[in-house]
Amino acid sequence: MFKKTLLLFTSVLVSSLSLGGCEVINSIRMMQINSDAEPVLSSKERIRLKSKFMGEKPYIYATVDGEELLFLLDTGASFFILMDTPKVRKLALKRGFDLSLGGWGEQEDSQAFQTDIGRIDLGGVYFDDIKAAVIPVSKSPYYLRADEAIDDGVIGHDIMKHFTWEIDAANNEIYISQAKYQPEANARYFELDEFFNKISIKGDLAFNNEHVADGEFIIDTGSRHYVKLSSAYPKNHNIKIASSRVRAADFGVSGKVEHDRVILPSLALGDIKLDKVKVNLIPGGDEDDWWVLGNALMNQFKTVIDYKHEAFYLIPQQEFVTDHNLFGLELRKIRSGEFVVRYVFPQLAASKLDFKVGDLVTRINSQNSADISLSEYNDIASEAGEHQICIERQNQCFTLEAKHIEGYSNL
Repeated sequence: MFKKTLLLFTSVLVSSLSLGGCEVINSIRMMQINSDAEPVLSSKERIRLKSKFMGEKPYIYATVDGEELLFLLDTGASFFILMDTPKVRKLALKRGFDLSLGGWGEQEDSQAFQTDIGRIDLGGVYFDDIKAAVIPVSKSPYYLRADEAIDDGVIGHDIMKHFTWEIDAANNEIYISQAKYQPEANARYFELDEFFNKISIKGDLAFNNEHVADGEFIIDTGSRHYVKLSSAYPKNHNIKIASSRVRAADFGVSGKVEHDRVILPSLALGDIKLDKVKVNLIPGGDEDDWWVLGNALMNQFKTVIDYKHEAFYLIPQQEFVTDHNLFGLELRKIRSGEFVVRYVFPQLAASKLDFKVGDLVTRINSQNSADISLSEYNDIASEAGEHQICIERQNQCFTLEAKHIEGYSNL
């Protein structure tokens, strides 16, 4: 793990140096700025947090200086982050030193600044005198429009590292404690490796019958996908992938990154074998970059992250299923409840119709989009057949015929 994570850190650091010395130093400084912060707990040993799951991602509510906010729970983020949403702006936060935050994406990094928080209360446990990064939504390429920021920030490693987290998407439950996790009867244990504010476990990814790679996969609860890895790995090893490739896009604090999605035969995590796993091949020069497990995979289990005892558990809950976006529309919720089009897959059904990035989707199959959750949309988009999608522009409606993709969704 040391080699892979060191290479990843080095590549991020080198790319950041072009931003200017002060911003680089300040970004690294943020990774340790809350190192002395300690949680204050109530008498409860195990606390159920107020939570919700949206589009595979886990969110919790927390009170910051008296204002209840919604936060993405993100093991892939190094530190506590706020977005300048209407609720956050009510806090009248003071601007500290400048930052430039990088991550997924091939555009510019998000400009941000440091601020001071008096208290963040998760409900039964709180921290005082916490530092946070604030990202002005209008200055981040992660967003197309400001009202895409439906959450108010990110709970990252500097807060998460103090607890054992039990994340159960099937039952919409998230618990934390400071006690060692007592495994359930069917819990599968993995040694958790932590380096430079990232956590990882070992796994074996089969590309074909001849090539199985033993890798170390970063656990990223901020990712809605199944598996990500560098496209350089199969290229450097001359690996033939039988699956068809589907061109798609992902978004991070450094904007959009287009990539290919493929189906690989299997992923083995300990004695858990998952067949027909969707993998995003992220462009990169180093084959060790971006080996990541995301929520579309982990949410099919109850997931436990025990930071203090360096343990990770997966508790099986269902048969593993891989869904596919057959519409070819990457949608995001906005605060009104409607969807905005962020990307049109060039090979799929939507590309044959007059959809444009930025279009507001108002209805899907005669149902108001405000009444459809992102998770529900993902399920609908995986169903082959005719679907009606209406957009606000010129009050247009389209009949979209979603078909299975030979060598990909019908393997």
